[in-house]
Amino acid sequence: MPKIRTALISAYNKEKIGDIAKKLADRNIEIWASSGTAAFLRERNIPVTSIDGLVGFSQLLGGRVKTLHPAIFSGILARDTQQDFAQLRQRDYPAFDMVFVDLYPFLENMSLPEEKLVELIDIGGVALLRAAAKNYARVAVAYSPEQAQKIIDSMDDENNVPTELTRQLAAETFYFTSVYDSAIAGCLYNGESFPEYLSFGGRNAFPLRYGENPHQRGAVYAAFPPRGLLSAEILGGKQLSYNNLLDIDAALAGVVEFDEPACTIVKHLSPCGIATDEDIHAAYEKSLASDPLSAFGGIVAFNRPVDSALAERLTRHFFECVVAPDFVENSLEILHRKKNLRILKTPELSGGERIAVRGIWGGFVAQETNPPGAMAQKWEVVSRRKPTDYEEMQMCFAMRAAKLVKSNAIVIAKDNATVGIGGGLPSRVDAAIVAVRKAGDRAKGAVAASDAFLPFPDTLYVLAQSGVTALVQPGGSRNDELVIRAANELGIAMVFTGMRHFRH
Repeated sequence: MPKIRTALISAYNKEKIGDIAKKLADRNIEIWASSGTAAFLRERNIPVTSIDGLVGFSQLLGGRVKTLHPAIFSGILARDTQQDFAQLRQRDYPAFDMVFVDLYPFLENMSLPEEKLVELIDIGGVALLRAAAKNYARVAVAYSPEQAQKIIDSMDDENNVPTELTRQLAAETFYFTSVYDSAIAGCLYNGESFPEYLSFGGRNAFPLRYGENPHQRGAVYAAFPPRGLLSAEILGGKQLSYNNLLDIDAALAGVVEFDEPACTIVKHLSPCGIATDEDIHAAYEKSLASDPLSAFGGIVAFNRPVDSALAERLTRHFFECVVAPDFVENSLEILHRKKNLRILKTPELSGGERIAVRGIWGGFVAQETNPPGAMAQKWEVVSRRKPTDYEEMQMCFAMRAAKLVKSNAIVIAKDNATVGIGGGLPSRVDAAIVAVRKAGDRAKGAVAASDAFLPFPDTLYVLAQSGVTALVQPGGSRNDELVIRAANELGIAMVFTGMRHFRH
């Protein structure tokens, strides 16, 4: 069980350490500190010894080198053995039993220009924390006032601290320093390929009652700097759930796909409706009309502000969550009538590049996200009948909508709105059957998009029988000629894009 006799404190933000240092001094714990921290504590009449005399200098290189010295690290890394302590006594080095370091605020300032941000990369502080964490059997480590307070609260009358706590704090410290380093690497790395080693860091943003199901635990971690969904402002409603967050993320991916006013409704990670229009109110009505039954209890997202008229319309239907870049007029007052409705304001809707990561057994897979607007590498009309201008416009919309649907994906669209969506099925024919059933009579004169090539003409036959007049697909099947012949027989206009949009 570690006994705290001597503490080493080094802090960038001095205001964080005054109260903790006083509590340590009140327990007759000897405090050592770097020169700036020592001066701060002396001004508050807290007994402290500066490390300047121990290391033989006040600081070097404008303060970039203060604690990087054998006298400091020997006092931290010395194990509780006669041999180690004899070496410390031989050199008149103190043994540090507690290390409390407040790092340079790199994580809080990642929007700064690179030349300024580099100066906030902490070297000595991270080394101190890692050394103390390694020697947790004798040393208690803290990188925050909350952790330091845990150490103080756990002390008995003789300032002993449970080893279970120092071990836990050591683990938390290594997680923290790994996040710190990951954030730095992410800012500096600009390679075109994925690096040999890849890590991601995040801070526990808020608790979840449970994960995907009540028997699974869950937590939300925000990357540095927080952006996208986790930069949103929660304006009302119940606590967000694991499933809410995934659905909101999918819904936001839908609205950032379009520059014009757009609405996406998502449930269980599958779009129920996607629509655009010159007016956001019309976009909502078209999106809801796509599949109002499935939209019940879904997530609705917009890329334009919600006003009072739109808010009134939203209250007529049951949604779990409404997401928009802003809420204007008295729209919030109207939406708050639904006390459980979750309301999120997400002003950042840039849809910028990011890396998507999914866990697998034994590791994870990573990829670039499918960028908004990416739809085709070519636009090749392969059928005898060329699509009309209207059909081409609807094909563009339908393919961008298909990017949001789980593969195999078939989307039927008309007037810049989905009218039938089939996806997440192992058979593309079954996906087409579902899309046709959802569309009903609305399939007549509509177009369809497939996220991947058609291996056989059977999907085309299902769509043609429903009244679909044009199809856009990537092409690339060894049976392309067979499918093209079928399109010509059916009078279907067909376009190949050369770009697949699987979404697993």
